[in-house]
Amino acid sequence: MTPPNPLPRIATPGTGISGVVTPGGAVGMTLPRIATPGIGISGVQSTVMTPPNPLSRSTPRPPRTMPTAAALLAAAVLAACTGGGPRPAPGPEPDFQPTTTVEELMRAVIDPAADAVWDAVVITSTLAGVERQVPDGDDDWLALEHHAVRLLEAGNLLQIEGRPVAAADSVSELPGIDLEPADIAIRRAEQYDAWLRSARELHDAGVVVLNAARARSVDALLESGDRLDAACETCHSRFWYPPDAADAADAGSASPSRAP
Repeated sequence: MTPPNPLPRIATPGTGISGVVTPGGAVGMTLPRIATPGIGISGVQSTVMTPPNPLSRSTPRPPRTMPTAAALLAAAVLAACTGGGPRPAPGPEPDFQPTTTVEELMRAVIDPAADAVWDAVVITSTLAGVERQVPDGDDDWLALEHHAVRLLEAGNLLQIEGRPVAAADSVSELPGIDLEPADIAIRRAEQYDAWLRSARELHDAGVVVLNAARARSVDALLESGDRLDAACETCHSRFWYPPDAADAADAGSASPSRAP
């Protein structure tokens, strides 16, 4: 027995072609039998399965969209940020050449500039009254500006690594009051962070002096002188003075005639 065919058959009138519709929508085409006259050969052509066309006219195509101006701009910015070409090679590292010693920097730059700031305002009290010596005119104030620039930039120069404290043959001019250069170098190496802070304090004090000079303010100049003095003395107490510097200073100030 032949089981019933649950699939409907279809036929094309006048062609002898019939087939069935599969669950997926494909049509199984059964071609008619063919025969070759005079040779007794006949047969049936094979069945061809034709799948449904998903892009047939009955299936709507999704609409095409054109890129907007904002999308094009975003793409251009992204390309610029990611770098369309080779990146430039990094520049060379700074190559500082500290030729002078700390002692030479002090004598040639820091000490003269600091003394000029401290001597710019002098107030003297006499029997005749109070005398004031202050910067007079733009030339005096401009000179103070230049001294301030030297001070603040000296604070940067002191932070350059590799600068020796003094020459190999240098010795303390005040033995017992100031440490020997070799001892100062050891103390700086042991407290290098404190050394850098002291250099920055000198820089910052120089900035205060510069602002006072540019403002042409005597009162501000006096205050900046105090700030500069504090920065210098803090550095000296950290690196120049021995622990018993105060006692040695008192002993050095006594004259031989007053000695017991």
